[in-house]
Amino acid sequence: MNSFINKIGIDAPVVQAGMAGGITTPELVAAVANAGGLGTLGAGYMSDKVLKADIQAIKQLTDKPFAVNLFAVNLEAFSDDIAQMQQFLNQYRGELEMDTGESSIKVRDYLQEKIDVILEENIPIVSTAFGVLSYMLIDRLKANDVKLIGMATNLEEAKQLEEAGFDAVVAQGMEAGGHRSTFNVEKYPDGCQIGLHVLVQELLDHTNLAIIAAGGIHTKSQADALMTMGTSAVQLGTRFLLAEEAGTNAAYRRALIKAETNDTVITKVFSGHPARAIRNRLVEEVEASGIAPLPFPIQNQMTKDIRSAGKEFAMPEVQSLWAGQGVGAIEKEESAADIVASLI
Repeated sequence: MNSFINKIGIDAPVVQAGMAGGITTPELVAAVANAGGLGTLGAGYMSDKVLKADIQAIKQLTDKPFAVNLFAVNLEAFSDDIAQMQQFLNQYRGELEMDTGESSIKVRDYLQEKIDVILEENIPIVSTAFGVLSYMLIDRLKANDVKLIGMATNLEEAKQLEEAGFDAVVAQGMEAGGHRSTFNVEKYPDGCQIGLHVLVQELLDHTNLAIIAAGGIHTKSQADALMTMGTSAVQLGTRFLLAEEAGTNAAYRRALIKAETNDTVITKVFSGHPARAIRNRLVEEVEASGIAPLPFPIQNQMTKDIRSAGKEFAMPEVQSLWAGQGVGAIEKEESAADIVASLI
C-alpha cells in the first residue's frame, strides 16, 4: 500500500472519484487533496479552456498533488437519425417551457487539447475511463512522468491497462454509481456485472498493478476490509456528492439523502452508456416507451438540456441522479475533510 501512496505523493489511501459534469469543483478537489487524499477533477466533458481554468483555480487552493480524469475514447460524434427519441424528449421540454430539440446532434472532442493542458500545467496524475488511451498519448504523458490510473470492470480490461503501461487500476464493482468503465458495451450491455470483492481478488491474483477499489464504499470498515485484501486505496464517488464543496445541486442532494439502497438501477436513458442512478420519472418513462436510447455520447448530448433545466428548476425527476448502491447509508452533508478523516 505505502509504495503506491508514496509514488503518487498523497498521505491517505482515499481517492475522490473524477465525476464529470460539474460535481468536482476546484473547491472539492482541493479540499480532498488538503485532507491527504487524492482529489480528482472530472474533465470528461470539459473543453480545454475550462479544464485550464479549473486546474489553475485548484492550484490557488492547494499545493498538494491532484488528478485529472479523462475519457479515453474519442467523443467526436454526429447523428441526424434521432427523430423518434427527440420527439419523445420534446414532451419534457414542453413541460419545462423549453425550445424543442434539434434535428441533428454534434459532439466535439477535446482530448488532444486537454492532454496539452495537462502537460502545460504539470499535472502529476491522470485517470481514464472507457478504455485505454492511445499509445501516442501514453508515451507523451509517461515522458513527462505522469502517473496513469485506469478503470476496469473485469480482468481483461485490467490486463489491457497493465500492458499499456498504466501504474494502477481502479477495480469498479457493479455496485459503483454513475458510469463505470466497461470497455465493450456490446458484449456487456449493462456494463460488466462483477461484484467488487470478487473483482478485487481476481485482479490481485492475476495482475501486478496497484489496485484501487471502487463500488458502494462509504465506511471505514469497508475500506479496512478491502485494504486487508491487498488494495492500495479506495475510491468513493457517492459520498463525495454530498460533500459541502461538491457542485451537486440542492434537489440532487435531497434525492441522495432520501434514497434507499434498492432505489438505484442501471440505465442508458441519460447518456446511452450504462450507468447506475436513482430511478426517477425520466428513467421509467423512457424505458416504458420502448424507444432505445441512442449510443453514447449522442444520447448524453440529447438529454443535456433537459437535465440542466431539472437542476435549474429543482426537479430531480428529470435529472441524472448518479449514485452507487451504498447511497442508502448516506444521510447527511459533510465537509470533504471530514469524509476523508472518517475513512482513515
